[in-house]
Amino acid sequence: ASLSRDQQELELHIALAITWQGVGGGQIPKVKKAYTRARELCEKLNKPAGLAQVLGGLSIFYYVRADHHTAKDLAEEAFNLAVSIKDPLLMMLCNWYLGFIQFCLGEFTASLEHLRQVIESYDYQRHRQGLVQLRGSDAGLGAMAYEACCLWCLGYPDQALKRSQETLDLAREYGHPFTLADVFCFAGCLFSSMKRDASNLEKESNALMLLAKEASLTGWLATGTRYRGEALILQGKLQEGAAQAYEGIGSMRSENIGIYVTGTLATLVEAQIKAEHLEDGLATLGEAFAVVEQTDERYWEAELYRLKGKLLLMDRDVTGGEACFHKAMEIACKQSAKSLELRAAMDLCRLWQQKGKNSQAKKLLEEIYNWFTEGFDTPDLLEAKALLD
Repeated sequence: ASLSRDQQELELHIALAITWQGVGGGQIPKVKKAYTRARELCEKLNKPAGLAQVLGGLSIFYYVRADHHTAKDLAEEAFNLAVSIKDPLLMMLCNWYLGFIQFCLGEFTASLEHLRQVIESYDYQRHRQGLVQLRGSDAGLGAMAYEACCLWCLGYPDQALKRSQETLDLAREYGHPFTLADVFCFAGCLFSSMKRDASNLEKESNALMLLAKEASLTGWLATGTRYRGEALILQGKLQEGAAQAYEGIGSMRSENIGIYVTGTLATLVEAQIKAEHLEDGLATLGEAFAVVEQTDERYWEAELYRLKGKLLLMDRDVTGGEACFHKAMEIACKQSAKSLELRAAMDLCRLWQQKGKNSQAKKLLEEIYNWFTEGFDTPDLLEAKALLD
């Protein structure tokens, strides 16, 4: 009797943790408590499959709080368990966790490998229900959403766009709220934010906010608000956008959500540079670098150094500015992030042009531009082509 009671308690704690994790808000402390108790029960009952599920859930708990290394350790432990018991659905889940945690850390190639493991074994019709039962959202579509972001960073903008649209279409067709929120956020908002696509970002952040209000998903509402602020900033509505972005960031912090803030702060810095607000730009950038140091969120680090270079040039520190462009290129190169390397190379080339180093500038830009095999009608590559001409 006590064994079946423990089993029932285990199932209850896992179900509660998944539900609370999806909803967010004041439920967050309960999530950790439920998973911790579930972990004890799995160990007591010797349930490796349950333990893999629980460790995976805990890894998301830490990932959302931007404690990426704890999250990665837990996800790896869960993955090894899933492999040892040869459970295909759990292996898909754990590959997904490792994929998005490594994306955040700026480990794009490793991230893509994990995401592709999910996508290659995923069948939309066959797996979505089972994955939702295990995790509360469809990890297959979640992996496809992140794959779009990864592909864009790695320099495949056309493949990335195709994947993003396909994932958004499938998620809308499925209509499952947690899955939709996940896909709107990553295949939609994060993807459009990285590309600086203001109109799609506005559309997708509005869709995320509407869904979050309808399904009472407070964490997703905060995230949608932050991205809507970003869309306004990209449209040139600097004050209104900054206010909304910070409102979103504040709400996220009250929900214990700490991820992807550096991208939003970078968008704000870019607008502050355009408006020639040097002091504001330096302050915002300082805030972004503090987040990088605290959390090791490095997916947008190359862009932060590129923007620092532009701010230093505004402040007439040419040597410092040039060093930052080099640093941005070095980080992007180490991450194989060709799209970010291209942006940094363009800024360095403009500076070299001003210094009369035309042939060096052309050689540098030609080399990276010629690496690309697609996306020649995207804004960054059009800008690079114009600069080369």
